[in-house]
Amino acid sequence: MESAARMAALIGVVVALFVLGGFFAALRGRRPRSEPTYMPLRSAPASPVDEDTRTDQLLDELAVIARTRGFLSMKGRDPRTREIGAELDRMNGMQKMRDVHRVVAAELGGVRARELEVAWDGIGDWRG
Repeated sequence: MESAARMAALIGVVVALFVLGGFFAALRGRRPRSEPTYMPLRSAPASPVDEDTRTDQLLDELAVIARTRGFLSMKGRDPRTREIGAELDRMNGMQKMRDVHRVVAAELGGVRARELEVAWDGIGDWRG
């Protein structure tokens, strides 16, 4: 019974990735991807051609984090949320982080945006 519940939760996350991926891509005027393609953080930096695609992937992942476990918890700031913030900072510094924050605020609301601000506190020049 417990494994069935876990499987149902996993299927829900996968469905959310597909739905949100297409939803966010449509809002930004881009075609949705046929499948999520997350790159490991320790890979080579994305080329400028791939930056929009990678930003979309990170936004999709942030949406799933926000809706499942949240950017903040009783244990503190979500580590993956901070890794995403650091990657955005490496891409284009504060400007890229602001752009992503703006999309999170518009699509997930002010509470989630504020949680993201706190979760990213201290990454690059970001002060939450």
